[in-house]
Amino acid sequence: MNSSNLQIEAFRQLYQYLPDVYFFAKDINCKFIMANTTFVEKCGAHKESDIIGKTDYDLFPHDRAEIYIKDDQYVMSTGQSIINKVELAPESDNSMNWFITNKVPLRSHDGKIVGLAGIARDLNKAITSLTPYSHMSGVLKYINDHHMEEIEIHDLAEMVHLSVSQFERKFKKTFQLSPVKHITNVRINSAKQQLALSSKKISSIAQDAGFYDHSHLTREFIRHTGMTPTQYRKKMG
Repeated sequence: MNSSNLQIEAFRQLYQYLPDVYFFAKDINCKFIMANTTFVEKCGAHKESDIIGKTDYDLFPHDRAEIYIKDDQYVMSTGQSIINKVELAPESDNSMNWFITNKVPLRSHDGKIVGLAGIARDLNKAITSLTPYSHMSGVLKYINDHHMEEIEIHDLAEMVHLSVSQFERKFKKTFQLSPVKHITNVRINSAKQQLALSSKKISSIAQDAGFYDHSHLTREFIRHTGMTPTQYRKKMG
């Protein structure tokens, strides 16, 4: 085994001992070339070889894969890293969770970009080391669990013992979006899951996701995705 392969193997082993970290590496075509066990299991696979050569489109919902690959292409085309990007992603049980993602370009000996490496940290698993986010963990869980209901901002503020204005400032500073936008994002993602995985009427999905009615869902859905719920369902079908 040459020195390069030894370094790669050491790199792989390092991330095997970080159970709260999802590690992966991709080639210039956005195909996976390496991943730790935590990431492999997140993809629903059993071993690393199950995902090698695949892309995000093979492993995740189409809309999430588009976002991941868009970020990959930015890193590899510009050479600029993405550091501590806070993003929301669905879990296997259709709930939503926060991840802190970092992506850096991989270069050959002559400096040419040949791929990227990335890590993502699960907010729930890394809660003790992500102090700014842990303060809001109860709020995030409440929104995930109750997004189908009416949610008052002052109730969320009381959960963390802040005034409404203090809460809104702290939330936006931590997550780069307002609590109202986050609630809407959770509801939109809930609607996406149901549109893609069920045959329920859109009016029923609207209520189940926390929107007032079909038209409210449609307005927000177009604003967030550029398409109607019906168009999204056809695309995902």
